[in-house]
Amino acid sequence: MFITPAARKAHLKLGKFGENTAVELLKYKGYCILARNFRLKSGELDIVALDGLTIVFIEVKTLRQIPGYTPACNLSLRQMRRNRATGRLYLTLFGIPENRHRYDLIEITVARNNPRKLVNIVHHLDIFPCK
Repeated sequence: MFITPAARKAHLKLGKFGENTAVELLKYKGYCILARNFRLKSGELDIVALDGLTIVFIEVKTLRQIPGYTPACNLSLRQMRRNRATGRLYLTLFGIPENRHRYDLIEITVARNNPRKLVNIVHHLDIFPCK
């Protein structure tokens, strides 16, 4: 499937909007943002934040509103594995104990005809075990 440059640009813009919205939510909740788009060979972490003494690796999924479909539907098993591997490397790199982290998901839904109009935001805590 070929994606046009304009479609790719719109997709990236939507993702950036979602991540910015997620950061604002996290700051409102009192989280300290440590990194955004943290990249290693194993993958990328959208947001790394501190919630009290816990390091939180946050995946952000943004989607235009589609009935019966949520942004979480776009989180694949492969991506979860990559996030977990990258999170482990992050902990090792910065000498953070294994028992002080979790993985969250923030779902951002925007209006179908207006990608700047927020319809819903859901913050899921601890989306998968830290094994």
